[in-house]
This record gives sequence, C-alpha cells and structure tokens, in this order.
Amino acid sequence: MDNGVSYRLVEAYLFGTCNLKCGYCWFAESGKVLDSSELARFRDLNVIRQVTDFFNKRTSASEKWHLLVTGGEPLLMPNFQVFAQRLFEAGNKISCYTALLIDQKHPSFQCLLRHSNKDFGYIMASFHPEAELQEDAYFERVDMLKAAGHNVIVRFVGHPKRLHLLERLSEKCKAHGVCFYPTTLFSNNYPAAYTAEERSQLSRYFSSLSQVIQLEGGLDTNYTLCFAGSRLLSVDFTTGAIWPCISVQSPVLGNIYEDTFDPLPAPTRCPKMGMACYCDIHFQQNVVIGADDSILFERVKAGFAEPLPMPEQQRRVENRKLKFTSVRKEIGNVEDDQTLIYSKASVKERFEKNFASKGLINIESPAAPDKPLEPKKSLPETIEMEHAKLPSLLGH
Repeated sequence: MDNGVSYRLVEAYLFGTCNLKCGYCWFAESGKVLDSSELARFRDLNVIRQVTDFFNKRTSASEKWHLLVTGGEPLLMPNFQVFAQRLFEAGNKISCYTALLIDQKHPSFQCLLRHSNKDFGYIMASFHPEAELQEDAYFERVDMLKAAGHNVIVRFVGHPKRLHLLERLSEKCKAHGVCFYPTTLFSNNYPAAYTAEERSQLSRYFSSLSQVIQLEGGLDTNYTLCFAGSRLLSVDFTTGAIWPCISVQSPVLGNIYEDTFDPLPAPTRCPKMGMACYCDIHFQQNVVIGADDSILFERVKAGFAEPLPMPEQQRRVENRKLKFTSVRKEIGNVEDDQTLIYSKASVKERFEKNFASKGLINIESPAAPDKPLEPKKSLPETIEMEHAKLPSLLGH
C-alpha cells in the first residue's frame, strides 16, 4: 500500500538475451544469452502498445501495477523507453534487475536518467564478475542513477571464489551511499556445498531476512500460505503466459497477448507444495505470510544498510518459526558452478549447439539501435504512426 494505492506485483521475465557471460547463469551455460530472436517482438510498437494496454486497462485510481523486469538483461529491450512511459502515464511502476553494463548513451539507460523512484521503484544492479573488469564504469553509472533520484541496490552473487571481495565492496557501497546486497549462489550444488566458514563469511554482510532464507535453502512450501497468483504474478513475455510466481508455472492464469487474466483466490497454498520458496522478492514484498521482510527492504532501498548481527538474523528466523528445505531448486540449476566467466568462444559454441540449429539469431549480428525518445514527446500519436521495420537484433 502506497498513499492509499495498492500495487499488484509482476515478476516480468522479458527474455534470456544478455550481454554478459556469467558462469553461474544457465543462460550463459546453455548459450541462450546470444539468442536475440526473443527481442524481435519488441521492435514492433504495436506489441508494446498491446502489452502495456493489458496492464493499463486493469489500472484504477486505487489499484495499479508494479512490474519487476528481469531477463537476461532487461535494458536490452527494444523500445524500453516507450514501454516504460506508457505504463508510467497510467500511474504504474517498474523496477529493474540489471547488470548495468550498457552504454550510458543507450536509450534504456537514458530512460532511467529521465525518471526517478517516483516511476522506477528501485534498481537492483547486479555486480557480476564482468563488472569487476570495469568497476569504475559500473559505479559511475550507480552514481548517475543515485543523482537522478533512484533507489539503487548493488546485488552480489556470493560465489565462493568471490567472497574475498565482500569487505571491500561493502565499504565501497557505503562510500557511494547504496546498499550492498550479497546473495546466495544457486546451482545444482549450492547453497548446500558452502562450507561453514563460507556461510559465516557471507551472512556477516546480510542486511535482511530474505538473504538468510536464501542461504538456508528456501522455505518449505508445505507450511506456507501466500498471495502468489493474486497480489503477485509472473509473466513470461516470450509466450505471454501468466503464472502464480516465477517458480510456479501452473496453473496458467491467462496470457498478456490474448488479453486474458483469471487470478487465484488469496491467500492460497502453493500449487507446488513441497518445493523450495527462495525468491527474495516474495519476502521483500510481503507475499509469503509469516516471512514479511518489507520493513528491512525499505531500509535496503534507502541507501547503505548496516548488516544485521548474526544473532539478530537467527532471532528473526526463530520468531517467525520459519521452516526451511533442501529440495532441488526450480531455477538456477547450472551444472558447472566453478566457472566465473565463460569465454566468448565457449558461449558461441553452446549457442550454435543448442539454438542456432533451431533457426534462432545470434546477438552478435549487425543491428540498428533504438531511436531515443525526446523526454517530453507525446506517446499516443507516436504509437499509432506507421514505422519502418527495424532489424530484429539489438546493437550495443
């Protein structure tokens, strides 16, 4: 609830395309990061209108939408600025899960700079291994977003080979006035494979209950009630399918391209009872009953947040009587969790093996960039205009 307005949350998966090659990411491991065929639909302004109309026609003065966009790299979305502006004009919000390693002149980054946290709830900016190679440029973008009025959170995947960076990055984030938010590595082996020392090292930098839940392997959904499927949804923009949440893909609750939506009653038992619930969004946004972490998340968004002492972390777990599980995760199941950055040749080989044979397109092909919008340009006539068909690839 925000000034009498309630927001329905959407975990918006746009596509798997990305400009990074993180070793702990299935999209890189499979080569899918190079598949730009999923970007093509967003070149068509009629599609942008169609998907934004789905949300805007279901927006009222008291009930609005908050889209948490992810990928892949969501800022690679063609016409992102049109997509965002149409949603903002109806009073809806967006938050971005991004690696932030796009050019400062890129239309999507410029769109962020033209707005603040009034429109963008927060920017979850992941500091991945490739950011370590251009750290100054990364933090320059962080500072630009902070200056524009954004809530910026520096997310850090706690791979065992990166734990030595924790102290230095925490101090750097403090100097830049943003929260340092280390998270658990998820793979076929982790978090179970963390040593006791590694678990302690990572948890010393936790500033929220959500991080603790992830390190413990996630909540056992045999014991939870939540608002997934009603107050929170997941939308797969590659197909349009609407799911209860990012981890629960059935029952299908509608389709944004077919303009259908039939939410679940609230609250409800998890449709996949027994699985691990570990998506931190669910706790940050008070979706899972009994695991509300929204107050601490507000603190995280506001700037640098001092870590919670480990006894305090344990106290919060015990007070809520949270029950954890070690069952296999639904996502994050990379096979090779020892590589930090895949080589360009390796990813290309994997792409050609898994996707090129299906006629999909390599992101490295030549492409025309989006045309930036003027800051004050009116959208309705822009959307309706006839427009030339651009290539289906995104240049960077």
